[in-house]
Amino acid sequence: MKTVYADLLREIMRMPGVRGAIVVAVRDGLVVDGRVHVGIRSDAVAALAASLFQRALRSTETGREERRFVELEADRGRIMMAGEGELALMAILEPRANAGQARLAIQRAATALAGGGG
Repeated sequence: MKTVYADLLREIMRMPGVRGAIVVAVRDGLVVDGRVHVGIRSDAVAALAASLFQRALRSTETGREERRFVELEADRGRIMMAGEGELALMAILEPRANAGQARLAIQRAATALAGGGG
């Protein structure tokens, strides 16, 4: 079954080194839709990333609605998350992934997401 977010998620998943792409409800960390490789615990990763995203938003609050981007890097990969409003797009990347290319694609997809879907 194709969802409203299917095209956005598929575009992110096509990139080399991407292990998952997830649309997350920022307020509670629930997965709205997502595509992940086997072995990725999308619910747990989404909850953690949404919590970090919220904290980053609060620490840089400007009083106006704007798209935000958060990146978390570790030895075994990175998580990138971009969004505005109630939904954000999160990507899980392997260390070999091209971070610059991923960042641009995620920010473009987050802009589309804010516009109401794919």
